[in-house]
Amino acid sequence: MTTNERLWESGLMDEFDLCLKNDKGKAQIILEALQIDEISIIRILGNKPIIKYPNPWDFSSTISFDEYGGKLIYEDLNEIGMGAPISGNCFLINQENRNILINNRCAGPPIINDEKTKIAIPIWTNSFFRGTYQKLSIIDLNELTLTTFKKPFQVLDLRTFKKNIIIGFDSPKYKTKIVEFDIQKERIIERMKLK
Repeated sequence: MTTNERLWESGLMDEFDLCLKNDKGKAQIILEALQIDEISIIRILGNKPIIKYPNPWDFSSTISFDEYGGKLIYEDLNEIGMGAPISGNCFLINQENRNILINNRCAGPPIINDEKTKIAIPIWTNSFFRGTYQKLSIIDLNELTLTTFKKPFQVLDLRTFKKNIIIGFDSPKYKTKIVEFDIQKERIIERMKLK
């Protein structure tokens, strides 16, 4: 059902319209009660996203993917600058208990796709002209490859990964933009085998 259909069926359409004009907090509660997804709520209300845990400033150093039977472990996590998001060494521990280095400047938090075959992970990089920024990389758990895409980001806060589409935010604290990233259509700059 669409958002409007859910509002109509629940009998909250008129109340929601009133709240949308006078009380966006209550409007958000109505949408959450109707199980509208977070990205849609932000679009409807025109608000900045609420920074939830985990986020690029605060996430676990061990992230298990139980269905896959593996996990990511971050080591030496540090802020990339004062008050900035964190990064560090990231290792994939796969089903065979192999300890595979992904990159020494991995950011987070990573997100696994619904099929449990790929993990999206932001990685910090530098350029003389652009300074410090992030690239989105995909770990393919079946092929043990790391694919890095060309498109630059300020700070990624990834929320969902369904089929080939990753949805999240860029710059979740300042000038927030919604990111809809299709890994089938974006330009790849590097694909490497993980060892």
